[in-house]
Amino acid sequence: MQFAGARDFLVAYSRNKGALVGLLYLIGLLLAALFAGYIFSVNPNTPYLSRTLLPPSLAYPFGTDYLGRDLLELIIYGARTSLTVAFGAGVLLALIGTVSGLVAGYFGGEVDGFIMRTADIFLTLPTLPLILLVAALAGPSLVNILLIIALTSWPVMARIVRSNVLAMANQEFILVERVMGASVKRILFDHLLPNQMSLILVYTSLSIPIVILTEAAIEFLGLAPISISWGFLLNIALSYWIQGAWWMSFFPGFAIFSTSLAFYLISEGLKEVLTPKLKRKRESLAVQLAGKK
Repeated sequence: MQFAGARDFLVAYSRNKGALVGLLYLIGLLLAALFAGYIFSVNPNTPYLSRTLLPPSLAYPFGTDYLGRDLLELIIYGARTSLTVAFGAGVLLALIGTVSGLVAGYFGGEVDGFIMRTADIFLTLPTLPLILLVAALAGPSLVNILLIIALTSWPVMARIVRSNVLAMANQEFILVERVMGASVKRILFDHLLPNQMSLILVYTSLSIPIVILTEAAIEFLGLAPISISWGFLLNIALSYWIQGAWWMSFFPGFAIFSTSLAFYLISEGLKEVLTPKLKRKRESLAVQLAGKK
């Protein structure tokens, strides 16, 4: 049954050609980043001064940088940093936002007020100045960047989950569970949480492009440790644009754009498939629980 459900999901998802292209692109990028050490036999930090600033060619499809390094190789290695921060911050903001939204929507009252006012405070925190402050106090760190991006992004997820829980909390099948003596844990995690999964997956996939752009901006501004990432490649490209080395900024920028677009297409595919499925699941569950009365 689970296999059939997964197969049906894949068939429905594949009908959206844009979502399928985005998924295949992301899988290819992840595999390339994961096995970059096997694809490229040299250290990406090794300079080759005899081939500096070469334009794109068959030998170097993305050209070379000011140290003679293959830009295609640097972009693949840079995907490791950019995607690690993106997925890490995406998962963390989804976790914090989901739990906060479930608790706030279900309990309401003072609990809801406290969580939502806390969310309002985090919404007012500007990400880049906060990272500047943390970098000055604790030193620049990719872990700090990941945490700050997640902590300034979870309130939107919390509000989305909370509003949906508020709409469901008084529905018949939830009331039946309460009357039957179901624990709060069972109601939250067996009934309310599964009905939020489509929203969580869609919003998380929509949040990751924002995280990618934020991480790139942070690296571009030099607010993080020097590492191979798309934002850092854009940072060093500024000095060589005037020399005509357009490829040094074009290809890292295109990597950021295409990856963000891929996540957006994936989120559209998930929304198209999961939203009708979630509606049918709610109706089926309501009928089943109503029959127990």
